[in-house]
Amino acid sequence: MTLFLLRHAIAEDRSSTGLDRDRALTPEGIERLTHVLRIAASAGVRPAVILSSPYLRANQTAQHAHKLLKCKQPIVLTDALTPNASPLSAWDEIRLHEQAQSVLAVSHDPLISSLFSYLLGVSQYVHSFKKAGLAKFEFIRTGARPSCEVQWILTPALANASASIRD
Repeated sequence: MTLFLLRHAIAEDRSSTGLDRDRALTPEGIERLTHVLRIAASAGVRPAVILSSPYLRANQTAQHAHKLLKCKQPIVLTDALTPNASPLSAWDEIRLHEQAQSVLAVSHDPLISSLFSYLLGVSQYVHSFKKAGLAKFEFIRTGARPSCEVQWILTPALANASASIRD
């Protein structure tokens, strides 16, 4: 199985409702996300399934990914990908879709960083997962205790630099 982890793009500091879950993406966030997703699409990223936190900013990120990466299945919203969910719960949800060749999971920090570490079997954060950052994992084992390797990490800064080179 191939897993792509995508952190939501830059969101407004405060929503009109005052609720964290209702924070929307900013125009800058959408622009950076678009650069990342266009490079991913050109590299052949085509998830069979997209899982997303139900929080607005993650759902909006997932919707952009769904469109630009040409995913055919509807987005699956799950509380297992909310900011303070456990990496084990997130992995259990992802494993429900392991029959798919590739899964894209859209989430938030701190979950996405702790899930990244959990998947690699390390106890501490070993990276800085930027907003709109995308990572690709290839799995050797998808059981209760996964075994995988990181294939690549695409940051918005790298995607922007790549877009500038092509222009």
